[in-house]
Amino acid sequence: MIRPIIYLVREVSKSNSSPLDHTKELVATKYYGARVTELNGAQQQIDVFGRQFAKSWVIRFNSPEKADFVGFDGEFNEKTQSPKYSVNQIRNHRNRTTMYVTGTVVKP
Repeated sequence: MIRPIIYLVREVSKSNSSPLDHTKELVATKYYGARVTELNGAQQQIDVFGRQFAKSWVIRFNSPEKADFVGFDGEFNEKTQSPKYSVNQIRNHRNRTTMYVTGTVVKP
């Protein structure tokens, strides 16, 4: 299924004068036209991830992409940066990227 909008959320380090401040800022960018496959069955999830989750997805992009979290259109709020789902693994191929995302909701 092709989703019209996916939010790719990355953690970016803030530039601070204090060497002990390691806080990170979340930056969300929109990606248009990603192919999303939801893994419904327990056996599919065990084959891909090695354990079972409430929800999980395989997302394919036609360009090289990086993200720490993923948000889906219709449920992701840009102001509060939630709900976002954690990216377990990123596989980079020649002209495309595949992300394996688990349905564990990351608390803000």
